Amino acid sequence: MSKIPKTIKIVSFDLDDTLWPCMQTIMHAEEQLMQWLKSRARQLTEAHTIHSMREHRRQLAISEPAISHDLNLLRETQLRQLLLEFGHDPGIAAQAVDYFQQFRNLVYPYPDVLPALTRLKAEYLLVSVTNGTTELEKTPLKGIFHHSINAKQAGHAKPHPALFERVVEITGNNPNQVLHIGDDPLRDVESARNFGLHALWLNRHAMPWPDDIERAEIEIFSLSELQG
Repeated sequence: MSKIPKTIKIVSFDLDDTLWPCMQTIMHAEEQLMQWLKSRARQLTEAHTIHSMREHRRQLAISEPAISHDLNLLRETQLRQLLLEFGHDPGIAAQAVDYFQQFRNLVYPYPDVLPALTRLKAEYLLVSVTNGTTELEKTPLKGIFHHSINAKQAGHAKPHPALFERVVEITGNNPNQVLHIGDDPLRDVESARNFGLHALWLNRHAMPWPDDIERAEIEIFSLSELQG
């Protein structure tokens, strides 16, 4: 068991791949979106696959860094471009993103998540911190977190410290009173630690720690190992 330091008042959590598996949700949402587009933008869907759309979006993020952190805006911008390119109505891009988001919210938390969060909520202020677009109040974790912050709201995506700055601002605490828990050594552990937060690595799949990053102060393999 791992003990949370006594100075901690806030526990922040990454979402994707920390509280639920991410890729299966994204793939399902993208499959549903492609089906939706087939009846409205046939030429686009004949020219592109999910994988080519993903690569196109990656290139767009590189060429438009000002919107790269806002994943739904990035997707909408991409769709507007492609709809125009293939002679379709670009006005359906916003509808397409809304449709995608319905499935993006269909997440399935790991079995240890709800019991651990319920237990921790009795002792700490809980904050979610994500680069993604999941709307927690539309998931099985509705009502668990006191605050939720995403990259769109912060203006930057992790590993930029903006999300952690927002955690400190909205809770009125100092960084030393915050413990951040996440699955990514760089985006979660290193970036939180660089801002002065305590950081815990949730290593669900027993992955090796990267050689070029100072090791996390705490490592666990399940949230059931965490003690308040």
